[in-house]
Amino acid sequence: MSEGSGNVGKGCILVLFLLMAVGMIGAGVVVTFFTLEQSGPDGGGPVAGPAEPAQVTSDHPVATPVAPRAKQGALKRIQDRGVLLVGMDTGEPPFTGTPPMYVPSETGDPDGFDTALARQIAAAVGVSDIKVVHAKYSGLEDLLLDPTPKVDVLISGYVPTDTDGIAWSASYLEFGLCLVVPAKSKVRTVADLFGQPIGIFDDDAAAEEVGRLVKGYTEMVRLEDGYWDQLASGRFAGFLYDYPYAAAEIEAWYVQNPSRAGSLRIAQYNLTDSTYNVGVRAGEQDLLGVVNQAVTSWRDSDAYGEAVKRWLKGGKAVEAAVPAGKRAVKVEKGDTLSLIAQRELGSVDRWPELWDLNRDRFPNPHLIEVGDEVVLP
Repeated sequence: MSEGSGNVGKGCILVLFLLMAVGMIGAGVVVTFFTLEQSGPDGGGPVAGPAEPAQVTSDHPVATPVAPRAKQGALKRIQDRGVLLVGMDTGEPPFTGTPPMYVPSETGDPDGFDTALARQIAAAVGVSDIKVVHAKYSGLEDLLLDPTPKVDVLISGYVPTDTDGIAWSASYLEFGLCLVVPAKSKVRTVADLFGQPIGIFDDDAAAEEVGRLVKGYTEMVRLEDGYWDQLASGRFAGFLYDYPYAAAEIEAWYVQNPSRAGSLRIAQYNLTDSTYNVGVRAGEQDLLGVVNQAVTSWRDSDAYGEAVKRWLKGGKAVEAAVPAGKRAVKVEKGDTLSLIAQRELGSVDRWPELWDLNRDRFPNPHLIEVGDEVVLP
């Protein structure tokens, strides 16, 4: 979600993800959940996706050093309880889903990108069980800061804030706003929105960011739902939204509206630089250290790339002309940005240069596909 954004989970967008999640609950960590009422790229070189789905092992906790038995602090509290309590927005009604971050399986068990991370953290803390505690997105920080405590960590596609009392982990996902337009639109970049109405998810921080990003728009339409219908019908020229949620919602909207399948396209990716991070109480540095260790171990493993491919795919590469004076190569099966950098630039260490040149064409370094064009320096 964009900075400070409200709940974007919609129960109606689950059909596609239920099919993906059947039987995929990870071995080794038991997952249960309940609701509390609230008042308020890696150096390894992301691999090009093959035509067929990759073998999925991303829901199994990777090898991470396990914290020793603690005598005090947050780790002792969690180890004594035997359960990691995880605050998440799971959709409205609760536990219907906020794909791709939280997705219930056909049997109702939690899954999704954020749930996979929660398993990693539980294993690093030294417990074999997590409990997902639901709150609306706007109430998650209050949930974390409750003195009871009601949750140990906040993991919910959350962008760090400066709220007193909360400390944030290292980033577990970098993302940006993307521009979605009707498939037949002539709009290719945000510059083409000059003199036209635009749409955004109804959020003050997102409005501020888009206001800086898009110049000369005639109207900013803020919506909490129904935006794909209004974009397809021409109410505005483009809709700017977080990539992970945009791709998931568009695919599910097609399932709900088969006659409109293919009627939208993503014109640009990564228009902003944002991160999702894990929140803990500011005084619980012992827990924060273990969370950071779990995030690092996961990101350094093959399982992380598999999780990105499994849950965050869906956005096709942007069909854009190669800039003047540049050349491009087509992605081959088994390619990574590192391999392309080695082959074309002489060093695997130059893959970040490729990503910087192509970040508006692809949603994530792990999500290059066979046949895509990668622009070279």
